[in-house]
Amino acid sequence: MVRKITFGFAVLFTIVVAMGYVPQWITTEGNERMMFGLFMLSLLDDITHGITAVAALAASLHSERACLLFFTAFGWYYALDAIFFLTYGLVNDKPWMADIMLNAPHVGIAAVMLYMVYWAARRQPHQGLLPFTSRQPA
Repeated sequence: MVRKITFGFAVLFTIVVAMGYVPQWITTEGNERMMFGLFMLSLLDDITHGITAVAALAASLHSERACLLFFTAFGWYYALDAIFFLTYGLVNDKPWMADIMLNAPHVGIAAVMLYMVYWAARRQPHQGLLPFTSRQPA
């Protein structure tokens, strides 16, 4: 199950990058693109989402343990990204609800990824596949 969900994230992030280049969904403001009139996208966003897709694909093809490492690393990355930008939303000139809506995708992504590591994977039968667990009996 973990490997299939990781593969699903690879597909999701590939679609996110591709959506940023659909002319009907994009307007341009300076060097940045605006998707659906809501999400500002730069080349850095494409690189970040593209690397996430490649890492998810590699993990899903390798092993369940690699998938859990992927979910741990990228789950915390997207969680911190959301925290930083939500905090910045307290002092920028946008309405706070707009900042919440802009960061909701990263909050949701982080929540699912970290859920997979810290809750769902621990409830599955496994054989020492969880990262950072002792192999010695307690």
